[in-house]
Amino acid sequence: MTEIKFQGLETVDDETETATCKPVFVDSQDIETELANTVTYQGDLTPLLESIEPRYGPVTGGTDVTFTGTGFVTDTSLYTIIIDGIHCPVNDATETSVTCTTGKRPGLVLSSLEIFIDGKGDVATQG
Repeated sequence: MTEIKFQGLETVDDETETATCKPVFVDSQDIETELANTVTYQGDLTPLLESIEPRYGPVTGGTDVTFTGTGFVTDTSLYTIIIDGIHCPVNDATETSVTCTTGKRPGLVLSSLEIFIDGKGDVATQG
């Protein structure tokens, strides 16, 4: 099997909770091939992040950060949270919030946030 790289973005400019699209494969010569299967997004199945508290903390880590939203799960072992490239171990979770403790940052890094729930996928952070 060769390496597969996914890139691209499709947006839906309406309030529809379900959207379906046909993925397109682009080879190394930029030749597009439409794939047979479709991909469906269902808003009611996608966890949604609504707020983060606190928004900032010390670079030394040790800060409990609470993410609030909808569609979360209570099993803390299903979460992978990465803040600025550093793993943030989860210590509490409900259906509407999850809390993790930040680790020490190695220095000045580009800010980033990844929240993944096993079985549900990425949490929609809305940028």
